[in-house]
Amino acid sequence: MRKNVWKAAAAAIAVCMLVMVAASLFIEGCTKMLETTAGNMVPMKCHWVFVATAIVGIVGLVGALCSFVCSTKEGRRVSSILVAVCAVAAIVLTTSLGIGICASAEMACHQKALFVWVPAGIALVIALVQVVKADLKAADAPKMKL
Repeated sequence: MRKNVWKAAAAAIAVCMLVMVAASLFIEGCTKMLETTAGNMVPMKCHWVFVATAIVGIVGLVGALCSFVCSTKEGRRVSSILVAVCAVAAIVLTTSLGIGICASAEMACHQKALFVWVPAGIALVIALVQVVKADLKAADAPKMKL
């Protein structure tokens, strides 16, 4: 992978993470409050899942920026693995394996979750390619002929 392609891929991941964080923080989700048995009013669980995905997205954004500036193949690989882990974590958080979102498909959190799943999926695919292609000089190395 050439250096310019690597930087473009890292920039694409950074944009995906920014979209994920922005969607988690600024798109209106479920605003209903739940009353506990003690009489306290607490936000729904979808509120907390999007707080968690915003934090995970910020960590992924830091990983993407590290991938953008790393000069060694090990650094690029580790930062790409960090991005991949963050993307998987964001997807898992919004499913029943993680915190989860509302069960009713008509709730606004389902549309908001799409704005997390799509960029996280794109970032995951790009990060996995970056993990495999972390050695920028491998294409220039002489090939062994048999």
